[in-house]
Amino acid sequence: MGVFQGLWRFSRRALIALAALAAMLATCTSAYAQAPTLAGTWTASPLAVSWQLGDWGKACGPAPSGGGEGGGTVTITQSGNELAFAGAGRSYTTSECWEQYPGIQRISHSASARSFQNVCKTAAGDPRQTKLVTTLSATDNRINFDETGQYQFVIEGQNCTASVRRTRSYTLVRRLGEEVAPAPSVETPSPAPTPTPRPAKPCENAGLPERLEVRPSHKLMRPGESFEFRTIVLDARGCALPVTPTWRVVSGASLLSVTAPGKVTASPTAGESKATLEVTLGDRSVRVDVEIASKERYDAVLQAQGLSETGESKEAAVLRVASESMGAREVVARDEAPSQSRWIVAVAGASALVLGLLGLWLVRRSRAAANAPPREEPPSTPRASLPPDTAKACPTCREEFPPEAEFCPNDGNRLVSQSALSVGPGGAVCPVCGRGFNPGTSICPEHGEELVPAAAFVPVRAPTLVVTRTICPLCGKQYGGEIRFCGECGAAVVPIN
Repeated sequence: MGVFQGLWRFSRRALIALAALAAMLATCTSAYAQAPTLAGTWTASPLAVSWQLGDWGKACGPAPSGGGEGGGTVTITQSGNELAFAGAGRSYTTSECWEQYPGIQRISHSASARSFQNVCKTAAGDPRQTKLVTTLSATDNRINFDETGQYQFVIEGQNCTASVRRTRSYTLVRRLGEEVAPAPSVETPSPAPTPTPRPAKPCENAGLPERLEVRPSHKLMRPGESFEFRTIVLDARGCALPVTPTWRVVSGASLLSVTAPGKVTASPTAGESKATLEVTLGDRSVRVDVEIASKERYDAVLQAQGLSETGESKEAAVLRVASESMGAREVVARDEAPSQSRWIVAVAGASALVLGLLGLWLVRRSRAAANAPPREEPPSTPRASLPPDTAKACPTCREEFPPEAEFCPNDGNRLVSQSALSVGPGGAVCPVCGRGFNPGTSICPEHGEELVPAAAFVPVRAPTLVVTRTICPLCGKQYGGEIRFCGECGAAVVPIN
């Protein structure tokens, strides 16, 4: 009798557990079935394209640039787990890479209800090696597109490498089968008021220009609108100077025109696009961005980018101007500032006296060293180093690396055999991106900045950001916080959140 009672209790517990499991499976199945479709009408942001150059000499030809496209309305259809996009300039599906490079083939593909990825490469024997990784991630109301590409080929003995990243986002307008788009679940905070330039204090004796401020650094405009940027030129003491910088359109000249210094007008026929303005003072310049949005999408772009009600960013474009780069010397009132001239003469005299005393001390020291008896030096221990036929070195900073290394983690330049490294000065570094170049290159092909010697380059880091780990956005290899370039592929690493 006790045996039957035990079996009855066990059977009853098993039935209760099976019923609970069935209820959980039914709930999960119902939730998955109720997931809203991604088919419908969406708005696409402009396609942003960012290029990074590795080794790129004259034999490589023109440096790659551009490739962006405007935004617009897109219709998405869904078939199983795959999506098809139509509009905004071209058609596209989640089963292919965005860039259609000749000779490239898809080697892997994965798709789920809200995530898609494609990897495309050229054949192993192709002289132009290319690898693309296209990723799309979606929520119910937003789709993020991200594609990275890596290119490498050799021409006339010159190694040519470059990488690119393309990004854009899609925002839901109306889902298939719904009358209106769903209301946002989070209230959008009201934009902060646009800060005005600080008032410059009056000065009797103004100095040379040291700082240029342009506000805003980013402006959103409608087709046909006009806007006047606010500029101020200051000296080292913060005094305002009556100096007017020059303005010109460097990209998007057909979309935007400069009607007066600082005043621009968007073309009435301009579509969804971006333009760049260059503000020049002396031989230095700074750039500001202008984005043109249609009247229908203006408010949505305004809220998405966190701009003010007038379409202005809170940041200002700031340029530090070296005094010797200015030709407008008339802003200095020399006749009204005799004390300044006396101060300069005093400093110059003191410097000459110090240099004279230092030279006299060096001469006496060299004579004493010549008269002193020579002392025996202990035999020096030869420093261990790698064989010259296997060791590698960076042509920019001349630092040595093991044979398996490919790129310098300090400046991203491709390593060469130490035996092939010529005797002479090292390469130079771009002061903007920190990328190194071989000896003979004087201008950064991406930023147009004059290169500085590797020994004199000091990387600029944000004081409030402590980076402990970094990762390569192309190959995914992780490094310490002090590494700025990937040692495998030469791409610039990014911090890990």
